[in-house]
Amino acid sequence: MPENEQGLLLPSVADVSVLSLDVSHEAIRIDVCSTADGAACPDCGSQSTRVHSSYLRFPADVPSGGRLVVLQLRVRRFFCPEPSCARQTFAEQMPGLTRRHSRWTERLQSALAAVGLALTGRAGARMARAFGVSISCSAVLRLLDALPEPAVPAPRVIGVDEYATRKGRVYGTVLVDVETRRPVDLLPDREAASLAAWLGKRPGVEIVCRDRAPFFAEGAAAGAPQATQVADRWHLWHNLGQAAERAVARHRQCLRVLVPDREAKADEPAPPEEKADSPWRSERFANRVRARHATVHALLEAGHSRRSIGRQLQMTHRTVKSLADGLRGSYGRVSAYLREKRTSPRPVTAQPPAPRVVTRWILSRPETLTEIEQLRLKAVLANCPELDALTGHVRSFDLPSLHTLAAGIDRDRDAVIAGLTLPRNSGVVEGHVNRIKMLKRQMFGRAGFSLLRKRVLLAT
Repeated sequence: MPENEQGLLLPSVADVSVLSLDVSHEAIRIDVCSTADGAACPDCGSQSTRVHSSYLRFPADVPSGGRLVVLQLRVRRFFCPEPSCARQTFAEQMPGLTRRHSRWTERLQSALAAVGLALTGRAGARMARAFGVSISCSAVLRLLDALPEPAVPAPRVIGVDEYATRKGRVYGTVLVDVETRRPVDLLPDREAASLAAWLGKRPGVEIVCRDRAPFFAEGAAAGAPQATQVADRWHLWHNLGQAAERAVARHRQCLRVLVPDREAKADEPAPPEEKADSPWRSERFANRVRARHATVHALLEAGHSRRSIGRQLQMTHRTVKSLADGLRGSYGRVSAYLREKRTSPRPVTAQPPAPRVVTRWILSRPETLTEIEQLRLKAVLANCPELDALTGHVRSFDLPSLHTLAAGIDRDRDAVIAGLTLPRNSGVVEGHVNRIKMLKRQMFGRAGFSLLRKRVLLAT
């Protein structure tokens, strides 16, 4: 066969010759033999040119054009020239094409391993059958198990976080190279001793980015005392928000100052800022809904589909459907709803803002709040000295509501200062934790630690 055609059939395979090619409706058969002078013994490594015998081998290859590709290999068996070697004869292997005891070529095995790495057992077997390769889910898992672990250089900046294998019960630890943004290892638990042992084998670690969990702090201190620990600033802000929200919730009654007294102000017009406070009652919102409703119906009358309208107006399918169909209830349903509201013994009153909303006002920069939010926060603080003190001292942590947070930060002072002053953070680690959740759900939560670890470390 011409050399250029042989290169198309078996690229990147040296020392082989294609003798013939047989194409049928079901399969493509390629007759191949080795052109090497000899082969090396797999035990002692001695090179041999003395042929003992030969036999045929039929490894499956990557399908082509919907047809199964089968190679017919003429494989030679050689005598081992080393008298002390326990192996008297051995079969030759063709590098890049075959390996011992394998029914597939190297490139088909690599393709199946990539499918398994992306989809694992059952889903990987179904996908392989879709492109013409019959394989069981157990065989896919064996291919994954045989994959070598990647060679990862010793990281300088490491990120540490936990992930749940059974939420609330079983947790593990993921370690990420912050500079390359690649996961470097998974640990089966989140114990300080496990992290310390892992860091102890890697003395080149200079910075450890972590959240404020005590077991990570203890493990990093024991395993890498030379490293600078960096507490993630987002977790610091999140902890502050939680403590402030607890303090606001204790003074929930003080928030009712923002609810107007309906009996006392029944005859008074509502202040302009109160009308604009609810977007559902504002004239601007009503006009925008009317305009969008008219636009959607104009496009429908022009023959556009709902999907096309959603793309043009950047609306979700649900929004387009609601504007196109309108209210699907009957007149009686609306009448019954209004009758219930009119005859209810309890007057319809506005609700005070939730503690989380007020907490956001307190933790936000004043210039980022709207004028209405600033006025409402001012009214709350004027009515509640405790929340006024919380707002004034949220950065000094001198209120009883923040004592627990302040004590924890004091114990972790160096890492907190590093988190607020250094550019490092744990954002990339959080991204990999979310990816681990996706992989677990894809395997229905039934994957063991070793399979999960392989998928996390080997995924591109």
